[in-house]
Amino acid sequence: MFELEPLLSEITSLTPSSIGIVLFAGLLVGVAPSSFPMLSVAAGFVGGQQNDPNKPQRLQGLVLSLGFVLGIALVDALIGIFFGYTGFLVIKFLVKFMTLAYLLITAILVFLGLVLLRIIHLRIPVLRPSQRETKNFFKAFALGIPFGLSTCPACTPLLMPVLMVAAGSGDPLLGGILLFTFGLARGFPIIIIGSLTGVIKQTRRFHSWIPRIERFSGILLLIAAPYFAYQAAVYGGLVPPL
Repeated sequence: MFELEPLLSEITSLTPSSIGIVLFAGLLVGVAPSSFPMLSVAAGFVGGQQNDPNKPQRLQGLVLSLGFVLGIALVDALIGIFFGYTGFLVIKFLVKFMTLAYLLITAILVFLGLVLLRIIHLRIPVLRPSQRETKNFFKAFALGIPFGLSTCPACTPLLMPVLMVAAGSGDPLLGGILLFTFGLARGFPIIIIGSLTGVIKQTRRFHSWIPRIERFSGILLLIAAPYFAYQAAVYGGLVPPL
């Protein structure tokens, strides 16, 4: 994984090879063990959606997971643009607010998990049945935005070189495109997991299992929450990083 760092640090412009290198780096990050909590979030979110059994939507899992990933990639792109404008000064800004970002993510996961487990009885827009697939897409997109905040200079050794290229280039467009590409690539496994979860939920023989799938989805979200809480503690200086 670390062998990509020299290649990433040599990127100076947008070329097919530079985009390919960033795509590969993002994909490696997406399948790394540190990304498993995000996969649990995707499976839990898609599995927790209530569907109208009379109106099957075979592609709902793909639509939801794609919206979720695009929300993440958008934040990645904005971070890249900021790096292009302000250079290395933005690093201090991001690190300063990472604790709050991870606490926000933890709170969202715990809340959604408790709703799916029926411990909190509340109908919220993210989980409400909808006849329009586009509405669910934008809900998933909005949910992905706070998770995009988990992208930071210390998250992975493959992300740092991309951020350094954006910071050193002084080109917001270059930084934005590189980080958006990186975000899409690291979200590819999320799209696969979300799509598979959606297909399972839409298969007729699993319709009677939907309540159990939704509760299991809540458990997945609660399992992922401690990871993000730990990251908040790391950036808050309460515990050392592993």
